[in-house]
Amino acid sequence: MKKLVLLVTITFLLTSCQNNEPVVNKIVGEILTGNNKGSTYSIGSMEHAQLALDFSNAFVNQDYDFVNEENYQKTVFFYPEKGLDRLEFDLPSLIELAKSMHEPYDSIRRSVYDVIPVIPSYDENLTVVMFPFTETRYRKDGEIEKYRFFERHYIRDGKIAGVRKWSQEE
Repeated sequence: MKKLVLLVTITFLLTSCQNNEPVVNKIVGEILTGNNKGSTYSIGSMEHAQLALDFSNAFVNQDYDFVNEENYQKTVFFYPEKGLDRLEFDLPSLIELAKSMHEPYDSIRRSVYDVIPVIPSYDENLTVVMFPFTETRYRKDGEIEKYRFFERHYIRDGKIAGVRKWSQEE
């Protein structure tokens, strides 16, 4: 009987001592240069991360129905991997851009490594979702292209506001 009481007491103590407090607004990074230098990041929502991944999948699968005002701001900015200029598109123009990017290819496949959503302290209505991935492009002429990409998706008020893209040829 003493062993049973001891076992129940130890079990109770172990389960009672667990830290159940959620971590809120933990600083996970800092902006080092630019206008927002010194601002910090906290962890964002996986819902916003999933929206960015859904956008990536919609692009690869040529799902142009995904490009709508439920998922996107009325205008979206894009920094392509080659060039430093910021481009802005309304949604019909964004669809046309995506179609033109697919034109030379039979298909495109992506493999995303991981996804990290963060909220900058200078604007708590913004989530920056970052993810690296490899992309294989199958050209209509039979050639295969392989790339490594890193994208930052900007989610404002639950909608995609823009994308910055960096690349490395494999």
